[in-house]
Amino acid sequence: MTGDILRLTELPPLRRDQVLERLRNAIIAGHFKPGDRLIERELCERMGVSRTSIREALRHLEAEHLIQVEPRRGPVVARITRKQIVEIYEVRALLEAALVRRFAEKASDEQIAALRGIYEDLRITRTTGEVPRIVALTKRYIEHMMDAVDHELIGDMLRKLTARINVVRVLAISVPGRLEESGHELAIVMDAIERRDGELAARSLTTYVQNAAAASLKRFDEVERERDSVSKRGNRTTRAAPARSSGAGRK
Repeated sequence: MTGDILRLTELPPLRRDQVLERLRNAIIAGHFKPGDRLIERELCERMGVSRTSIREALRHLEAEHLIQVEPRRGPVVARITRKQIVEIYEVRALLEAALVRRFAEKASDEQIAALRGIYEDLRITRTTGEVPRIVALTKRYIEHMMDAVDHELIGDMLRKLTARINVVRVLAISVPGRLEESGHELAIVMDAIERRDGELAARSLTTYVQNAAAASLKRFDEVERERDSVSKRGNRTTRAAPARSSGAGRK
């Protein structure tokens, strides 16, 4: 599955951008798991590109905190902690609330109509459960407001957080019922924007982000419990194996 996602068939000139985008999406979608090694030679073979392109993409991913370089292992997919999830959502709530308030109050009618168009695409896509497209459209929804508001600091900070926001967004989406719930929350935000009620839009978006945080943390805790359970079973099997071998020897 990963090979199909990573394989490039398009020709230059955008090849290096495509390499970065494919690798980023593969990490966000979970095709590469936290702790997985990203081996340059294997990536070159899968994607049909040069090591220079792979190395450049890996440098970008390290700057986005999606990967980290470990001694004797090289690039690996970064492990996100519970504390980091909390912090990402806290900062995201503050930035996006400020963004949506400004957009509701200052955007032109044409810009709001364009946002409605993106929102409708997102609403329809949510019914399909197509996670990569949901993530892409949600990113486009926020970027449209960033471009319209033209607040350099908010835009810069959100763009730097985008990749990590998308990682935890996928966690939230995987919680049963969250897609439907968040759809209702975004509808309230969109209605407030169209009424140019900046305060209501900001409050509603904060609620949406806080509920997404709760869903992400719920899924994170479930994954951690599953990992601990698998680890404990493995340890019990390892300890039991020598005992069986010893018994067989005495017979």
